[in-house]
Amino acid sequence: MREFEVIRRIRQENPSLGDRVEVPPGDDLGEVRLAESGGVVLAGVDQVIAGVHLADSAAPERFAWKVAARSLSDVAAMAACPAGMVVAAALSPDIETEWANRFASELQRIGSMFECPLIGGDIAVLPAVGDSMVFSSTVLATPDPEAGHRLVLRSEARPGDLVCVSGEFGASLDSDGGGHHQEFMPRIDVARSLHRSLGNCLTSMIDVSDGLSSELSHLSRESKVRIVIEGERIPRRHDSKLEQALCDGEDYELCFTVSATAELPACIAEVPLTVIGRVEHGEGVFLDSSGDQAPLEASGWEHQTRPAARDSSDSEGGFR
Repeated sequence: MREFEVIRRIRQENPSLGDRVEVPPGDDLGEVRLAESGGVVLAGVDQVIAGVHLADSAAPERFAWKVAARSLSDVAAMAACPAGMVVAAALSPDIETEWANRFASELQRIGSMFECPLIGGDIAVLPAVGDSMVFSSTVLATPDPEAGHRLVLRSEARPGDLVCVSGEFGASLDSDGGGHHQEFMPRIDVARSLHRSLGNCLTSMIDVSDGLSSELSHLSRESKVRIVIEGERIPRRHDSKLEQALCDGEDYELCFTVSATAELPACIAEVPLTVIGRVEHGEGVFLDSSGDQAPLEASGWEHQTRPAARDSSDSEGGFR
């Protein structure tokens, strides 16, 4: 099984979803218009699997943070406002009640922190000790009224735009299994501040979960443009190498495009913002090194039928 092939098959059915679907699979969240009220709701779902996304021995607070924060990062990618979440957990039969209570308490704390209350979910018990525990978070969101209810999609980058990122990239996974990947902060405040200040000059956006090169490929494909990146401009975490910054993934930063005339602040909420490239006519992603351009392969994490025990995933329209 190839994850991206399944996602492509799902997207082939987009034209048949009906006129209530405002944003179909293909973005960080899907959006549907409510028949009676005429309002809209956004939704996305993420999973965390013990032994794949976190170590089996990770604390319940780590599992709670990661499953909720990954979904909230998708909300940030569209500059939307979280409204609530539901979480399902398939627990090992030897998990004690205290562990489950700590998991639930952390979810409630996260919900309060991001104004995204835990409004429901489901708990199941796995058949046998040793089966991998699975956690799933579905987040609901709404367009930001302070930004004219506009959503920032992957498909609106334009030739002449600048390509920008928040934060740093690479070395997200420490040798002991810890690190940035399990303690990242969803960039909701950064995204909404950007959108509210720049308006339509913020043309497209995506969160970086798989790897920067992979997400740049998504932006290029969805916007039908050519993207040129200057490698030396990419801010790197812990002096990581360029390949790590491009391909490691699990950064959960924002990659976005802005009009060349936009006044991009140096940072928002103490998170640095950096211009790393430009958008041109054409297609594909290219790495510019001292004026020489070479195609940049979309290299990052993709789930296989039997994935390695590392930490990452991909997202399109709420599918990971």
